[in-house]
Amino acid sequence: MPKLKELANEASLDVSTICPYPDKELEQMDKDYKALSPIDFGKKYRYLIFSPSHLVEQSKSFPIQMNYCNNPFCKWFGMPQQKFENVKSKPSRYKIVGVRSGVSRGLACNEDVVKDTEGISMNCITESVSNWSIAEEIKRLITINAVVDKEEEYIFHKDGCSDFDKNPFDNKKAFYSRGKSTGNSQKYQCKTCKKITNVLPTARENFSYNQNKNDVLPLFTELLVSRTPVKRTCEILDISPKTYYHKLEWLYRKCLEFLEKYETKAFKNKEFDKIWLNTDKMIYYLNNVRRKGKGGLHYDIEDTKFQTFLVASSELYSRYVFRADIAYDFNITQEQIEADTIKYHDDHLYGFARKNERLRFPYAPQPPTPNDDETKSEYELRLSEFNRRKDYIEGMHTNSKYTSVAHYWLIKEMINCNKWNFISDEDSSLIDAIMRVFTQSIKDKQSHYFLCKLDRSLTKREAYNLFTEAMRELKKWVKDNGKKGLSSFEIQKQMIAEVLDYHSLYDYVVKDGKRYPKWGKNPIEHPLPSIDEGVRYVDCITDLADKSSNEVADYLARVNSHSINAFFNQIRRSISILERPLVTARGEGKSFIYSNYNPKYAQYAITILRTFYNFCWAFKSGNGDVLTPAQRIGITDKQFNYNDIIYFS
Repeated sequence: MPKLKELANEASLDVSTICPYPDKELEQMDKDYKALSPIDFGKKYRYLIFSPSHLVEQSKSFPIQMNYCNNPFCKWFGMPQQKFENVKSKPSRYKIVGVRSGVSRGLACNEDVVKDTEGISMNCITESVSNWSIAEEIKRLITINAVVDKEEEYIFHKDGCSDFDKNPFDNKKAFYSRGKSTGNSQKYQCKTCKKITNVLPTARENFSYNQNKNDVLPLFTELLVSRTPVKRTCEILDISPKTYYHKLEWLYRKCLEFLEKYETKAFKNKEFDKIWLNTDKMIYYLNNVRRKGKGGLHYDIEDTKFQTFLVASSELYSRYVFRADIAYDFNITQEQIEADTIKYHDDHLYGFARKNERLRFPYAPQPPTPNDDETKSEYELRLSEFNRRKDYIEGMHTNSKYTSVAHYWLIKEMINCNKWNFISDEDSSLIDAIMRVFTQSIKDKQSHYFLCKLDRSLTKREAYNLFTEAMRELKKWVKDNGKKGLSSFEIQKQMIAEVLDYHSLYDYVVKDGKRYPKWGKNPIEHPLPSIDEGVRYVDCITDLADKSSNEVADYLARVNSHSINAFFNQIRRSISILERPLVTARGEGKSFIYSNYNPKYAQYAITILRTFYNFCWAFKSGNGDVLTPAQRIGITDKQFNYNDIIYFS
């Protein structure tokens, strides 16, 4: 029978990262830290930019090395660093550029001196990343989305009992069964020393274990996803705020248990020929509140509102939301960062070699060393800023680029699919993340990346007017070209193909008499925007230059952001702590009074909403089917209700 579950943590989950430095190297780093200047120290260990880190999950090791060219039109795209020993001067594929003041700007692609295969170097500059920090971010996302069996250590015997090494699970004959406790847990009595011990019940024996007011859960769930504020929910249910957050965590755990069976295991047993992945980032403002006892005018004040990013990805047609991750590590402590800084000397390493480069504070400021050019006042200023954060809510913001890389890496591991098509707006962190994670598939031209861009400056009236104008143009084109009777998609496809006959998405580089394509940043206007979009521009940033106009048009006609926008709209409409800010009564600005103050609970609420959105909420498609996203993508054949998830065991 299934055991009771609890949220996983680093200690209980079999997932870890391996330090890329051997012990001998750490000893040498300790000596060099005081002997070298920060710049010389960083340069000595800059070779770590190409050293893979390792993520270990359930005894399986995954090498993480993502420092390479991320331009799909360049010959060196996705290629590891290599020194060409047989060429004069022994040049390398990449050189590190922009290294100054302890900061590395990135990798520059050198010219192709071998010319053994097709293609040319585009002399790109790619921003470097910390492989170790990517592995740490992947580990974080695995941990917060996992549950483990709840384990207890039992003492079944009194001191001096001759059967001290026996337990009722393996030696039932050495114990009496003494019925059930009030919590429906089994009681066992040692036949020798007569000690009675209660063991944990199974999930089915006691659904409400360690849970008071269990009867409020269905209504609590309804209120949570109905944009009811926390205070009002507490009033309706007659519970305290502490109980509210306890229920929220409990419901989050039940959703993870449900997803473990109906999502993770279901996707493992299913293969997809092609998936269109629609990704976007949502911004909300964190109410940055101080910890208890840290208030008052005599304390330094940090920004009261922080931009916090949510990265989410959904399937274009089914609207199934694969993941939704907030770029905030609510388990990290500044004491851990301080310990890592002292052990690995992150304050003198370049960013690509740091363990915590993903965090807002990648290292804790340390006193200047003998060869450091930092002044004492500069050190104290940076230390003050670091220490000020200790007065505020636990945890720390992460760089959304690292969260995006981890987000995509986990989607790739979860879904069995070789052909991917990606859609997003022109967000550099999302583009960079996809190029690093899906490198081989893009290199083999099995996957392509499309941009969907809107003019956000338009008012609703202006957007509507442009939409009606586009509709008139579309109808006129159908009439003038005698295309009546074609489907809407086929009409859009043919209109785009007509434009592509004279409009190229790519620019070309001519070298040695050959033409090589590169991203031209020449988007085209989609013939049929949505009523609230006004105008939609679509583009492709991977290589489709060898495709015909009709083939490219077939891709571009499908590009839209409806899937992920539908989920983000649901978040704003359903979760009180993530709704849009209110306009103040004076009209002087925006009020974030309901905004979330602890991103941990925002992550809980979004995961709960994602579960209901995928498995419980059906929508009507163009062909009249009313199905949930999970039914549409094919991992279940039934529509679940809230109780199926709340009482899942």
